[in-house]
Amino acid sequence: MTQIGSSGELKDTQGVRVLLDTNLWSSLDDGSLPRLETLVRELDLQVQVLPSTLLEIVEIPHEDVRKRIVSGLAKGSRRTRVRTEADLFAEEVVALISRTRPEWLLQIPNHARVASLRTFWLKKVWRQALKDSSAMHEYQRGQLPMRKQVVQRQKHNRTELLRTKFKLDDLTQLAGQDEDFGPGKASPRGDLPGWDGSRRDLWRLNLAQLAWHQLAVVGPRAGITGEDRTMTDWIEPWVDLGKLRSNPKSFVQMWLEEAHIADVPRNWLNWAVDVVQWTGRVGSGNPADAQHSSYLIDCDLFLTADSRFVDILERVRADAPFPFAATVLVDGDRAKSTADRIEHALSINAQENGI
Repeated sequence: MTQIGSSGELKDTQGVRVLLDTNLWSSLDDGSLPRLETLVRELDLQVQVLPSTLLEIVEIPHEDVRKRIVSGLAKGSRRTRVRTEADLFAEEVVALISRTRPEWLLQIPNHARVASLRTFWLKKVWRQALKDSSAMHEYQRGQLPMRKQVVQRQKHNRTELLRTKFKLDDLTQLAGQDEDFGPGKASPRGDLPGWDGSRRDLWRLNLAQLAWHQLAVVGPRAGITGEDRTMTDWIEPWVDLGKLRSNPKSFVQMWLEEAHIADVPRNWLNWAVDVVQWTGRVGSGNPADAQHSSYLIDCDLFLTADSRFVDILERVRADAPFPFAATVLVDGDRAKSTADRIEHALSINAQENGI
């Protein structure tokens, strides 16, 4: 069967891999769920379901609505449960270390630990949500302060962007140096041992700072502070973190001089979406949107009712040195059947691409 691929080309496949934004899942009513199942079969779709989408859905305050949508998300036909983005991010980092610092890899990886983590995110968390999502609902409510911090950071960055009249050029070429951050601004220099403050690609600085902070600062102390050590959990089964932490300059050099975007496309895409989000109104949904974007590399179509998110993704696509899912904007009128809105959007997309 001929279908449309992630970069718009026609290809033969066993089914189009489709990702639905949370704003579509959350609007599926009792009538739309069966109709969605029919569409999935008729159009030969393979629906990607994300743990991050599940966590957004369990934030819905009304238990009966939450239960219905979780069931549709988890139990429908032609569903593919995707590994958590933290797992996929870590996989890229481990591959980068394997290419550039193989001596840091563990001689005997802890496969059992990886299997346990994946079992939790691909099976246990779904079973728990289906059985009783109340505990997960309360846990997600507790994560709000963390997301608010991300939104506040973005608002600050947007203010700086407007104040300095900064032009967002090619995302692969954006660069900065220590003096660009100026007095009172958050320079990553103190968090990047070995960086001399010279001009570097911003994506390198950002990802190096994030990785070093999570693996070398948060990871060792999280048992005492209770901080989230997710990145450490996924990387330590593969990497001798003692060796990594004892070679900070080498770790930073790996990111600033030896890494390529092709090594870490999901990490880069997450960073790029975050940056482009600064150019418009900063909303509370930004952290989740950036989180979802990391999955777009592995699907063909991304359907959303958020026109602003579509604009952001298309801006990123203009500079991204790799293909990712084509965006399909769905009518946002919730007074209409969600399944009908999805079918109409897919029909228009097919016509535009001559299918």
